[in-house]
Amino acid sequence: MMEFCTTTMLHLLAQGGEGAANQDAGNPLSFLFPLLIIVGIFYLLIFRPESKKRKARESMVAAVKKGDTVVTTGGLKAGVKRVDGDEIVVVIDKDKDVKARFLKAAVLEVLPVEGPGDGASAETQRELNERAR
Repeated sequence: MMEFCTTTMLHLLAQGGEGAANQDAGNPLSFLFPLLIIVGIFYLLIFRPESKKRKARESMVAAVKKGDTVVTTGGLKAGVKRVDGDEIVVVIDKDKDVKARFLKAAVLEVLPVEGPGDGASAETQRELNERAR
């Protein structure tokens, strides 16, 4: 009786292995289709948004002009005094006339210029600072 069970199991295992091998070799698109789906998802969720961000930053940096306020990658906030090709000259301290020269690539962000009526009142600014703490 034990011999019958062992030979039957071996026979079933041998057939199962052959059937799985025959199924996989039949259609090469069965492997390629999920891979294409994964690549498409990566493109939509990662590559495309990064490309848009990079293009927006490049156009922002290319549009830097005299009088703008910029933040560098080192965290320095300064006003632009002059633009020379791919370099900018920024004023760090107006009182002591401290200037520095940076590559445009070092500009992280161009801050919006606030007009006389655009700024928040002192009271509103204090409330925002207290909330941030």
